[in-house]
Amino acid sequence: MRRTKAEAEQTREAVLAAAIDVFLERGVTRATLEQIASAASVTRGAIYWHFHDKQEIFKALERRANAPNEELGDRLKTRLVADPELDPLGELASAICQGLQAFETDPERSRILTILWLRCEYSDDMQPVVARQRDADVALQKVFESVIGQAGARGLLAPALSPELAARALLLLVNGSVLDWLRAPATFELTASTMPMVIGFLEAISAPARQKQP
Repeated sequence: MRRTKAEAEQTREAVLAAAIDVFLERGVTRATLEQIASAASVTRGAIYWHFHDKQEIFKALERRANAPNEELGDRLKTRLVADPELDPLGELASAICQGLQAFETDPERSRILTILWLRCEYSDDMQPVVARQRDADVALQKVFESVIGQAGARGLLAPALSPELAARALLLLVNGSVLDWLRAPATFELTASTMPMVIGFLEAISAPARQKQP
């Protein structure tokens, strides 16, 4: 039984790996289950054992790409609750840096995000994908907003932007940098080019009291 479960998991992983290749080559809309099965060297029946259709395969890849952001957000919130003396904006910058580094060094995740952002034609049957991606962005923005709000509550935030607007601007900065990098990953380093902008933004929205902290 253990061997059967292990083999089933290997098949599932082979299907997902093949789907990444096929989606990147053909785009999500034009890709077929037959092409994915051929690339994975399995039958369509083997695919149906794990996934009802192409959208379910896509959804599994989507979850794999977004899960690290959720985990990083949870760790950040836990850390700030455990130690209220920490600088919220400094911790936010550190978490974003960790997230960028992890993403930059994970080829599979970057390939999946390339599919989500650059190789997915959002036809009618893919509208649930649009909604899920929007939900993922909103969840990340809420993490940013919560941390920035904590800085505001401690008098460490300048009044120019509300936590909501600041979080939205920061999300656009990070997502825009990632998208730019996905278009030409060999031309620059994602973390090295993005973090100076992130730090500069957080310093710009900081109150003078925080800027004077050692």
